[in-house]
Amino acid sequence: MLYLDNAATSRFKPQGVIDAVNHDLRNSANSGRSGHSDAISAGMRIENCRYYLKSALGADDGYQVIFTKNCTEALNLAIFGLIKGGERVLTTSNEHNSVLRPLYELERQGKICLTIHNTLGQSIDMALFTQQAEQADVIIVGGACNVTGYTADLKEIGKIAKTVNAVLIVDGAQSVPIIPIDIKEYGIDMLACPGHKGLHGIQGTGFLIFKNGTELRPLLYGGTGSFSSSVYQPVDAPDAFEAGTLFAGGIAALYEGAKWSFNHADNTRSNYAQLTKTALYNLKTIGCTLYTKETATGVIAFNIGDTDSSYIAELLNEYGIAVRSGLHCAPLVHKALGTENQGAVRASIGVETTVKDIAYFCKAIEKIKRKLK
Repeated sequence: MLYLDNAATSRFKPQGVIDAVNHDLRNSANSGRSGHSDAISAGMRIENCRYYLKSALGADDGYQVIFTKNCTEALNLAIFGLIKGGERVLTTSNEHNSVLRPLYELERQGKICLTIHNTLGQSIDMALFTQQAEQADVIIVGGACNVTGYTADLKEIGKIAKTVNAVLIVDGAQSVPIIPIDIKEYGIDMLACPGHKGLHGIQGTGFLIFKNGTELRPLLYGGTGSFSSSVYQPVDAPDAFEAGTLFAGGIAALYEGAKWSFNHADNTRSNYAQLTKTALYNLKTIGCTLYTKETATGVIAFNIGDTDSSYIAELLNEYGIAVRSGLHCAPLVHKALGTENQGAVRASIGVETTVKDIAYFCKAIEKIKRKLK
């Protein structure tokens, strides 16, 4: 199988990730609960990951790392944990439903005043965004759009947020670590990420980094292994936000995957750009409709005429090529692109993708297009 669905879940896993999962399966222990050596060892692996993520993303002891089961949970913690009622929130039409659905629910409840910056399916209009931000208490943006690959200038948006004294929340699902980011330098108050995409960990892992002093309420209440004599949730991070048994093996795997991914980020970025540029050129020559213009994240969104994107994905599967089709959990992007009904085919490059792979993929598209005539 030629796997071009890495924006959903990366296929490649470094050996360290595999070893970490195997170790946990053979030496399972409940971190933060028991006092025996294996439980302490599991806890240490979790703390190693926590410390590394802060360091790699430009955070320091002034920030906390909370582990979640995915980026969606991390974003829900950031949004529902922060909003008290009455806030003015600014986001963009490029966002994933893990941002949009919580915000639209809060708007439906009358708890926020929501402004959507319409990107028209492209990049953020910084001049207009700056004007809209003047009326915002909270700004939420993604580092990159999961449909088109358009990236956001997080450094500039951080300056805008600081100027208007707004809390800045960033969805890093499609950008970390390919797009360089420094939480402290950019003025990011909260950053949510999954473990199973660009960081090459496994599914079931994610995290939220937030600045100390950010007033958050937990999503989950329960056992934390600390303050067990009280029936009330602890108030200090990370315990307050990590109720229940943590996925120690997954977090240990995230640690190994993150180290590999950050160490190879420069090479990966260069490879993505080259391969994406080649694919876009060939697809344009073939006559596909392209929705991607940027090459940074390895995302390639396109259609063939007015053929349903799911049918194209089925035909590609017959060639042994894995892509994603449909609306990609981003309805406002497709509304802007005019693809609400057709959806879009999304091929997403991974670290193991080669020039030969792209050539085979484009050749398959060419054959499919001829077949559809």
